Amino acid sequence: MLVKTLKTNKPAAFISFFILGITFFVLDFLVSPELTLSTNHPIFSSVAKVVIANPWMAYTLIFVVTLLMSMGWNNLLTDRGVFKNVTILPAFTLVLLNSVFSFSSLWICYFLMLFVLNKLMSTYQKNKPYALLYDSGFLIGLSCLVYPLSILFFLLIYVSNAIYISLNWRIFLVPVLGLLTPFLFAYTYAYYFDFTPQLTQYFLSSFKLHLPSFSWSIDLIIWASIIGILFLLSFKEMLEWLVRKNLRSRKAFYLLFAYSVCVFIGIFFSQYVWNHLLFFGLPLSVILANYFMYLEKKWWYEGAYILLILSTLYVHAAPFFRL
Repeated sequence: MLVKTLKTNKPAAFISFFILGITFFVLDFLVSPELTLSTNHPIFSSVAKVVIANPWMAYTLIFVVTLLMSMGWNNLLTDRGVFKNVTILPAFTLVLLNSVFSFSSLWICYFLMLFVLNKLMSTYQKNKPYALLYDSGFLIGLSCLVYPLSILFFLLIYVSNAIYISLNWRIFLVPVLGLLTPFLFAYTYAYYFDFTPQLTQYFLSSFKLHLPSFSWSIDLIIWASIIGILFLLSFKEMLEWLVRKNLRSRKAFYLLFAYSVCVFIGIFFSQYVWNHLLFFGLPLSVILANYFMYLEKKWWYEGAYILLILSTLYVHAAPFFRL
């Protein structure tokens, strides 16, 4: 009955959503997972030190940001026509996916990507979406100041232009101006306080090839295996359903696929591989929600989704068994 309820926007669905979010918040607060924050950032290192010294602040922020992101993403998918029905299933799924990641500086960039995707999807059938393109470039520029590998998402703007808009020279130039604006302010600040070389070195050192490496535990292996199986089934189902979706929905899925490719490329350059996987939460929540939305076998989709919830709860509860 859980998935059937989450497919709607009934009060019971919202209550389940908030109970899940609060449960993960309490478990994180009790377990106190390790924080991954860059304390050598030329601009934001002092902020990182404050957060590390007050972990309760990080857990509260991640709780608030998770709920805001999930509801915002859910509303975006409905408003942009990705899902025809009003449902809370994408938000619930996103909470499950996000909850296994502890607080890190990448959460700021992840939050900004929500607005970037909103801006890009809003260019649908716009003749002159220059303000939206500038805003997208600006947001990616802000993200780059925190996590330089976010520059990969700049390619997403031109992919969305090819999907949504007829090409002209302005749509190539405007996003570049937006991207450079945050860097202009950052380097002005760095020049004034005389740490321009350190800022440049920080950006350049972020683009080194790294082979992905993970530290696996039994709980993460179980969780990742379930996610992997559901993803393969969901992807197969999506390919079969994609031709039946309306044009706007299909284009949104193409954009999310391009977004996933950008995230995948970043895996080979990121020093924080596990935290980098957080970016997959947005497209994966859509693919999984789409799968459970249209399945007809009730016993399967209810059982599979409950198994996903239990495996996620196990990831949170596993540290108690290792104490």
